[in-house]
Amino acid sequence: MDFVFVCGWCDEECVVFCPRTGFWGNRFEDPEEFDCWSCGGTSTTPYSPWTPAD
Repeated sequence: MDFVFVCGWCDEECVVFCPRTGFWGNRFEDPEEFDCWSCGGTSTTPYSPWTPAD
């Protein structure tokens, strides 16, 4: 599932894919860091809850 995270460098919204995990598939495995598509900076994934991408 895709989630929207905000870059810590330029405040641009970035869509990041997080695969389902867990026995029932109701949790998501998040990357520790993600790269911004706009500025190329590396940001830390925020704590949940996350905003799903449309």
